[in-house]
Amino acid sequence: MPLRRFYVPRHLIRNDTAVLPPDEAHHLRHVLRLSSGDEVEIFDGEGKGYVGHVQLRGAEVVVCRLQPLQLPTSQNTISLAVALIKPGRFEWILQKATELGVSEIIPLKTQRSEIRIGENKVGFRWQRWNRIIKEAAKQCRRFDAPRLQTPWEFSELLSRAEPCSCTKLLFDESAVNLWQPDKRLVNEKVIICIGPEGGWESEEVARARLAGFQVFSLGNLILRSETAAIAALAIVR
Repeated sequence: MPLRRFYVPRHLIRNDTAVLPPDEAHHLRHVLRLSSGDEVEIFDGEGKGYVGHVQLRGAEVVVCRLQPLQLPTSQNTISLAVALIKPGRFEWILQKATELGVSEIIPLKTQRSEIRIGENKVGFRWQRWNRIIKEAAKQCRRFDAPRLQTPWEFSELLSRAEPCSCTKLLFDESAVNLWQPDKRLVNEKVIICIGPEGGWESEEVARARLAGFQVFSLGNLILRSETAAIAALAIVR
């Protein structure tokens, strides 16, 4: 049976000892009811993982005698830029994209975005999204977690992506060309851009082309944003 895993931020890991953050400590003590001496895994969300032994020290839970774990190597680096859609469906994308190994997730504000987040709520929403990502990384046994950006304007994505020599893909249901994936993508840096439920404005697509994006359709059927995102990711992986 696989060892239980816990997320511990890098700053709480010192030498061969890690201090579990309060929520993970509560889960270890009161939900899983583990005891001192039990063997567990921890990961820092930045690509490092360890195996060690639990020590209960009063209210504090530490994992000591840490030994590094051998990490799987990733062939490609994928950034997923996806338009803001209804909260439940957007959070589902965060979870599944993490499971599929993306390196970065960029929430996009587009002309037809379903959701507008007030500036006073961005921090709260980002923290919630980041928790979902960390939980998904723990569940699928990743040692890293996707880097989550705060919401970008579509123009910001284009300006940042334009100088990049990576493969840039934008999916649009009205595109003439059907995507025929290139096997070389598994060894490259890729940016995948997914629009909102109402699709892209033609002006957005034109600007994306100027920034070096290849524009494709995923087929004859009209897909929900979350379906399109996961379909594209699964193929690239």
